[in-house]
Amino acid sequence: MSIDTRELVPLKAQVTKFETQASAVTITNDEEYKGTVDLVSRLKETGSKIKNIKESITQPLNEALNNARALFKPIEMQFANAEAIVKTKLLDYKRRIDAEAREAEAKIAARVEKGTMRLDTAEKKLDSIERVDTTTRGKIGEVQVRKVRKVRIVDAAALPREYLIPDEVLIRKDALGGKQIAGVEVWEDEVIAAR
Repeated sequence: MSIDTRELVPLKAQVTKFETQASAVTITNDEEYKGTVDLVSRLKETGSKIKNIKESITQPLNEALNNARALFKPIEMQFANAEAIVKTKLLDYKRRIDAEAREAEAKIAARVEKGTMRLDTAEKKLDSIERVDTTTRGKIGEVQVRKVRKVRIVDAAALPREYLIPDEVLIRKDALGGKQIAGVEVWEDEVIAAR
């Protein structure tokens, strides 16, 4: 889709004119106040034009994007599931082999400590224990097992205040609904609504 930017030229000129007028506004009497009300109305009308032109471009794009996401979602979910299954099986195998290796190492160490195995024999046996390398190549690919540090919250109530982010949407909804919330006040502010 090509966008004809020439369509925006008069709109941009109009907005530039409005910006200049807005900067020049002084309200010292009722007449100037009413004149500024009219300026707000013209701004609102122009804002609607801007929105309509923008949405004439973005709505089809958003619809196409949503359609593409919907089209690929089932395939991506199956792919993610297959990938997770394979990776889980690889990790399960590696963990099982690692556990068996630790058990064999412990048995060898215990025999060396008891004196029923010589140190050089123990070294040979330790070297012969089956292990899974952190990097393994197949015929066409390669996997690498890495240790990744992760964080889990185990007691949210114990978190220091600096790590607590208020849910402002819920707070606003409850406070405006009449609920008293410590640390929150409901107040009124005047704003201009144009028609």
